[in-house]
Amino acid sequence: MTDMPDDSAGDTATRPAPAGGAGLLPSLADWPARDAQSAALEAALLDSARVLRALHERVAAEPGEVHDMLGRCDALLARATEAARAQRAYVAWDCLQQIERERVLAMSDDERRAETALVLAESRTLLTGWRQDAAEAMATGARGHAPPVALLQGLLRNVHAARQERRHRIALVRQQLPVLATMLVVAVAFFGLWGLLGGFDWLARDDVEVTVGMILVSGVLMGFFGGLVSFAFNWLRADLSARSPDLRTQRWLSIARPMIGAAVAVPIVLFVEAGLVNLGQLSPALVLALCFLGGFSERWFVARIDRIAGGGADRG
Repeated sequence: MTDMPDDSAGDTATRPAPAGGAGLLPSLADWPARDAQSAALEAALLDSARVLRALHERVAAEPGEVHDMLGRCDALLARATEAARAQRAYVAWDCLQQIERERVLAMSDDERRAETALVLAESRTLLTGWRQDAAEAMATGARGHAPPVALLQGLLRNVHAARQERRHRIALVRQQLPVLATMLVVAVAFFGLWGLLGGFDWLARDDVEVTVGMILVSGVLMGFFGGLVSFAFNWLRADLSARSPDLRTQRWLSIARPMIGAAVAVPIVLFVEAGLVNLGQLSPALVLALCFLGGFSERWFVARIDRIAGGGADRG
């Protein structure tokens, strides 16, 4: 489960700071990882606690800014642990990333050079657009010498924001899975029951007078099912590089796709029965197949409509 960050994620000044991050993390028995994402978060929490403990031991005698930084990091680790226990992974990751940026203050020149190389390498594969342009611009100030603290923190902030955005996109895509699974199960169960009740028997019988209404009702069902299958394939091919607002819009459009497929089946049936679609002698089963194809592929349907419209214009 993923939550959007709240304003309290960065408010760490009012929390007590246990020394070295000790006692902040739950034991494995108290907080079992339920999936790969929670296991990764648990490992990151443990690693952050280890790094902070080592920093406390290394700079324990240093007063001033570094000591204040460690206090902020301890409070952030406590906040991250609380968020992880509450299954608010987005907030937990945000706090851990703030710790990464805070720790830059205690890094040596060699450590900052190494960290910058890693961040730039990740940015080349993770970032796109203006974020990539910003990373390249900042990288010019880090060539040949240890980068300033502010520059490395800026690079990290850029990469961290991209990581969080990717986590949010993954969460949005995963939220569609229960909807998709439910719709597929209901659709398959309905078609199975409809077939057992004889809803499609007229397709295999020659002694039944087939009416336009019978083809239309069955065609609408096939168009709905074609749109649902198309929705399933779109979900499997979800573009994780798209922006979150685009994914939200795509989610609702994809859910509406089966209804659009059902609506598309209506003109297909009417056009075939009226002879506007010249595909030779079509059996009712082939008409239903066209309804499924129209619900599955809007490109095919639009191409047929354009051809019909073009033929009508030529005759006019």
